[in-house]
Amino acid sequence: MPSLTNITAALFSLDTVYVLTGLVLWVFAALNFRDRANANRASSAFFWLVLGIIFALGSVMPHWLTGVLVLLMVGLDGAGRVGLKPRKGETTKTGQVAQKERTPGNKIFLPVLLIPLLAFGFALAFRLFGGDTSRGALVGLGFGGAAALGAGLALTKGRAREAFDEGRRLNDSMGSVIILPQLLASLGVIFAASRVGDLIAAGIKGVIPGENLFLLVAANCLGMTLFTLVMGNSFAAFPVITAGVLVPLIIKPFGVDPAMAAIVTLTAGSTGTLMTPMAANFNIVPAALLSMRDQYAVIKFQVPFALTMWVLHVLVLWLMIRLL
Repeated sequence: MPSLTNITAALFSLDTVYVLTGLVLWVFAALNFRDRANANRASSAFFWLVLGIIFALGSVMPHWLTGVLVLLMVGLDGAGRVGLKPRKGETTKTGQVAQKERTPGNKIFLPVLLIPLLAFGFALAFRLFGGDTSRGALVGLGFGGAAALGAGLALTKGRAREAFDEGRRLNDSMGSVIILPQLLASLGVIFAASRVGDLIAAGIKGVIPGENLFLLVAANCLGMTLFTLVMGNSFAAFPVITAGVLVPLIIKPFGVDPAMAAIVTLTAGSTGTLMTPMAANFNIVPAALLSMRDQYAVIKFQVPFALTMWVLHVLVLWLMIRLL
């Protein structure tokens, strides 16, 4: 007979968040399948159905089956069969109804604030009970989203069906880029495990003299930015560059403070986030949601600022190592 503690631990776990996410995706799949105004309704519904299976059952499915399902999703998206595609002569219903009397004013920010508050609260609770703080924050993020949904419906006097309709519309507007961060994070793990960083370090050693600190710092920041351009996320690129370049070529030979060098290297990589479509949640999704004519307009605006910030990161890291 499972104890109350075990039941509570299972309920407030990351697996529960994944299952709830899978259930929401299945609802989106059902709504897609019923949307006869969308020429991609069947394939889009199948895409979200498969993604829901991965979330809800991924912890019990064999890894090879998860890989097959991911490849199936890639095939559907590669064929251009995912997302909104209105039939000729029809327009897609957005479900956005302007009803001023249902607008709660500044109170609408309360659901948004619930998400970080619950994420912090769960992280703190996990720490107090000896759990993993990072895992607690992720669990809190999931339950915070559910709490925000409930609060939003209560404030706007809306219905759950409206929330799911709008969620499905946003999902279809973004399409497959919604899962790009997860795929790129997995790519970062693969790069780290295959010791790509060691290959980069060997190449740098063959070109730059080991005593030239400025060029080594520039190469470190450039490698971090380039890997972020590829993977769309500086956190995914960070372990590759840190283990392969920063530690063996800068921290150990010059006796640099690891915390200082690591944080500047990490934020240097963030300049790459500003310049890549791989950072879909930052650069592509806003353009899609705002129906911008140029999907790369956000990136084009950010490039000059990103390049300026990159130069400053190189100078700051070099000066801090020299002066501190």
